[in-house]
Amino acid sequence: MGYTQLAFGIFTSAALAAASLLLPANRYDPAVLALAVFTMSQLVVFIFLCHRFQQQKKMATCSREQADHLNALLEHSPAALLLLSSDFTPMYSNQKFRSLVSSAGGELSSTQDVQQLLSLISDDTRERIRSTLEQGRNWQGELHIKLAERDEYVAAVATALRDASGDIEQYIFSCEDISANKAIANRLFVREHYSVLTGLPNRQLALKNLQHSIEQRGNNNFAVVHIDLDRIRYINDSLGHLVVDRILRETADRLRRSLSGDQLLAHLGADEFLAILGEGSCSDEASIFAETLLDKIRHDYVIDTHEINLSASIGISQYPEHGKDAEALLRRAEAAMFSAKEKGGNQFCFYQHGMSSHTEHRLETESLLRRAIERDEFRLHFQPVIDLGNNRLVGAEVLLRWHNNELRNPGPAQFISVAEECGLITEIGEWVLVNACKQAVRWRRAGLPEITLAVNISARQFEDSEIINTVSRALKQSGLPARQLELEITEGLLINDTPNLRECFNQLKALGVQLSLDDFGTGYASLSYLKRYPFDTLKIDRSFVHDIDQSSDSVTLVNAIIAMAHSFEMSVIAEGVENLHQRRLLKDHRCDMIQGFLYSPPLSASAFAEWAKRYSDVQQAQHI
Repeated sequence: MGYTQLAFGIFTSAALAAASLLLPANRYDPAVLALAVFTMSQLVVFIFLCHRFQQQKKMATCSREQADHLNALLEHSPAALLLLSSDFTPMYSNQKFRSLVSSAGGELSSTQDVQQLLSLISDDTRERIRSTLEQGRNWQGELHIKLAERDEYVAAVATALRDASGDIEQYIFSCEDISANKAIANRLFVREHYSVLTGLPNRQLALKNLQHSIEQRGNNNFAVVHIDLDRIRYINDSLGHLVVDRILRETADRLRRSLSGDQLLAHLGADEFLAILGEGSCSDEASIFAETLLDKIRHDYVIDTHEINLSASIGISQYPEHGKDAEALLRRAEAAMFSAKEKGGNQFCFYQHGMSSHTEHRLETESLLRRAIERDEFRLHFQPVIDLGNNRLVGAEVLLRWHNNELRNPGPAQFISVAEECGLITEIGEWVLVNACKQAVRWRRAGLPEITLAVNISARQFEDSEIINTVSRALKQSGLPARQLELEITEGLLINDTPNLRECFNQLKALGVQLSLDDFGTGYASLSYLKRYPFDTLKIDRSFVHDIDQSSDSVTLVNAIIAMAHSFEMSVIAEGVENLHQRRLLKDHRCDMIQGFLYSPPLSASAFAEWAKRYSDVQQAQHI
C-alpha cells in the first residue's frame, strides 16, 4: 500500500508539472515553473505520506498492545481454554490447558487430534462430546480425568463457532478445575451417608441400597434383617457412652465378618443395624443367618476391665411377600424386631400380619397432636446465639416442646415427622411463628436487647407458597420488625428446586426477613444452592462440630464450609458448641456466631429472659 501511494504521488506531481508547461506565456520560465510545481507537489506528497505512515505505525502499535493484552488475559485465565478448527485440529491453547495436559505426561502438538487431547477422559464421554460438537450444538458437563496419582474434575463447556454462511468454523473448549470443591462435596457425602462411628452406610443410604436391590432383582425374593441390641440403654447409664461406642464398633465388625459378598450391612443409628441378604434367600437361609448373628453377639465384649454380655432382637421381612418398596420392608422388619424384643429379646421373628405396635403408636401420636394446640400443650424454648466477635447475645433459635403425659413428653424427633406426614405441620408451624414473634416483642418491651429469632420451617409449609402469608400474618399480629425474624430451611427442601420455590424465597426476602440454611452438609448438599437462593446465614450442623477438637478432618471440613459461606457473603453459625476448645477453634477459623451447651441449653421464655439479663450484666462488668 505504501509503494502504491508513493508511485501515485510521483505520477500526480509529474502530471501537474507537465500541465504547468501548457499555461499561457508569462514572465516565468516554463521549465523553472514546471520544476517548482513538481517540487511543491512532491513536498505535499511527502508530508501526506509521513502523516499516513505515522497513523499506520500508531495503529500497528495499538494492535500489538491489544494482542498482548488479549494474550495475557487468555494465558493467565483460571479457565483452561482450547481452540479447535472445524476438523478438530488444535489451533490455540492457553497455559492452564497445557498444564492440564502436561500433568499427565502429555504434550500438545499442532497436528494432534482432539481424540488424543481428550485421551484422559473416558471413551463414552469423549464420543458424546465429539458427536454433540459435530452436530453444531453446545456441550457442557463435568469431566473426570484420571491421572497417575490423583483424580481431577473439571467443569467444561464446548461451543461451536460458525462463519457468515452458518457453517461450523471453529470450536472453543473452556474448562475450570473443580477438584477442590469436588473433594469437599465427596467428604460431605460420606458424612451424610455413612455412620461416623462404625463407617457403615447410614439409614438414608440403606434405604437407597434397599430400593436399588428391589429394582435390580425384580420379583426374585430376598430378606431384610433388622438387628437391635438389647439393654444397651442400661449399659450407657452405668458405663457411659464411650463404652457403648466401642461396643457398637465391635458389633459392626462382628456383623461384617458374618456377611458374604452379595449381602449388605448398614448402621441405622444408635444400636440398630440392617442387613440385606442376597438374591434368592429363603426363610430357612434367613433363619440360619439370624441365628449366626445372635450367636456372634452373645460372645462376651471385653472393654477395658469390663466383660459385658449382650444379646439382640432381630426382625426379618421378605421381599416381595411383606412389601414391594424399601420403606415398607424396613418398617415391617422393624415391627418384627419389636415383636422379638417384647418376647424377651435374644431371638428373631419373621414379620406377620398384625405386628402393628409401631403403627398403633404413630396413630396415637397423630390423634393427640390434633388436640395439642387446643389443650395448650406446646411450649417454646430458646437457645442463645452468641456473636464471637464481641461475645454479645445476638439471637436465639426457637425450639418446640410438647408436654403430653400420655406419651411421656415426646421429643421433636418423635412427633415432627408425624405432624409432617399427617398435614398438621402447617398449623403447628404457624402457631410457632406467631408465638415466637410475640415473645420477642414482649422481651423488647421488658428491656432485653434486640435479638433475632430463628424459627425452623418445614418443607410442607412451602407447599402452595402458604408460608408467605403465614409469615406476613405473624409479623402483623405481633408487631415484630421483619429484620428480627430468621427462617431456618433445611437442605431437603431445596432438592425440589423449581422456579416457584425460588420465587417464594424472593418474596420472603421482600418481606424483610432473614433466611438461613440449616444443618448444612447433612442433607442434599450442593454448592449451587448457595448461589441460587438468597440465604443470609449458613448453620454448620452439630455433627461437624462435636469432634472438631479431636479430629483434624472435622476442622478441615468446618474451615472449608466457613470459607465457602463467606465467599457468598453469608454469616456462619456453628451449632452444638460444648466446650471452650471448640469455641476457640471456631473463632480462629472466622466463624461468626455459635450456639450450644457451652452457653446454655434451650430455655423456657422466662428462664431465657433471666439468663439474658445475667449474661448482659457479666459482659458489662468485664468492660468496666
